[in-house]
Parts: sequence; C-alpha cells; structure tokens
Amino acid sequence: MTLHLSSELYYKKHNPFESVKLFFSEVLVQLGWNKNNEKEVVMDVGCGPGRTTTEQILPLFHKLEKIYAIDLLPDMIDIARKQNYHLKIEYIVANIEDWSTIQQWKEQMTKVVSIHCFHCRFYTTILKLKENPKWKRFFIGVDDSVPDSHHQKYDALFYKKRLESIGFEVLHCKKEVKIDVFSSDEDIKNFFTSLCVLTPHVPLDRKEDFQNDLLEELLRHNGRDSNGRPYHDGKILELVVRKK
Repeated sequence: MTLHLSSELYYKKHNPFESVKLFFSEVLVQLGWNKNNEKEVVMDVGCGPGRTTTEQILPLFHKLEKIYAIDLLPDMIDIARKQNYHLKIEYIVANIEDWSTIQQWKEQMTKVVSIHCFHCRFYTTILKLKENPKWKRFFIGVDDSVPDSHHQKYDALFYKKRLESIGFEVLHCKKEVKIDVFSSDEDIKNFFTSLCVLTPHVPLDRKEDFQNDLLEELLRHNGRDSNGRPYHDGKILELVVRKK
C-alpha cells in the first residue's frame, strides 16, 4: 500500500500528543524501562519525522547503544535525518510488515517501540468525507487506509490474547480515553489535513473548501474544551510485552 501524505506539513504541525509523552515519561519509567544495566538496541517503528524518537525515546534509555528508527515513507525519513539527527539514531526506510526490509536486525533488538493508531475518530471523519456526495467523485478507487481494527472495533482483550497466543508475556495492558487539545481551529485542521490520505486527490482550487469540511467533521465527532479550543479524543491502548 502506498500512502500519500504531506510529510512537510505533518512535520511542521506535529508534536507528540500529551498522551504519548505520559506513556514514555510515566508508564515505561514505572515499568523500569530506563533502568536496564545492559546496552540497549531499540527499534522505533513508524518514526515519522523523528521528533518522538529524539524527544521521548532517546532520553528514556540511559545505556543506549543505537536506535533504528524506521518508516515506510521516504519523505519522512529525509526530514528526520535533516531535522532530528543524532549520532545514536539511524533513520531507515523500511516496512515492519515486509520481512525482507527488516530481517537484517533479527534477534538484535532489546526493545521495540511503536505508536500506532488502531481506533481513531479521525478515521470516522475520513469515511464520512469519502462518502460525502460533495466529494466522493474524487475518491473513487482511492484506498482510505482505514485499518480493519477500526472497522472491527477490536478491544484491549483481543490484542492481549493475540500477543499471548504468539508467545509474548503481557506486562501492561490498559485502555482509557485520552483527550489531546489543539491551540486553534487552524492548528487541528492543518495537522489532520497532513494525515488525510484523501487530500492529494482533491483539486487545488477545492483544497481550502475540503479542509474546512474536514474541520467541521472533526469537530462533529470530537468537540471543544471549556476554553473553546478544539480537541481530539480517542481510546488509547497501552501495551507493554516481553518475549517469553
């Protein structure tokens, strides 16, 4: 599957969500991920432009030898190498679902980290826009990239059982609703526009109109806080596992 995202816009508008920051600074610290006495070799799966890699993952490991940060989008890796370079981080184009691109690191990793979206109100927004009579003619045959996990509404127990069935010990499994607030309508609109795989298929002279409809749909499924700022809420699944 080929993803068409605006890597440059995503980089400009992306900061790790507070929910992600808390997972690294609190959950993983409580589980002792920062106290290993051995050298750590870490893989960051889906690293994007590298901001989470450098700001959240890198400081966590006190005895770090190397981070291999992979992403399937070459543009993302280019940005990461330029904007978030670090001597102990190697950014590489690779796909975790394609064994041929990662087999060189077989049995070399001490830790693997991935921030991945299984369920998201943004996916609902994409599906609504794709079927909107105003826009649907532009998206005929376009892969919306909404995963089966969103359609099937898998819960935490599904993933826990799946991981245990393939030989992992589940050390932490927690599901909760987290709210991430954006500073303005423009901020949330630009951020999710950069993630929307439908955007490149909209004619240039209709882009602004489409982005406004995207914002309207996002707010319909999310909302605003007491200060009027737009927010995105989602069910966050935190999973920490260890190979038996």
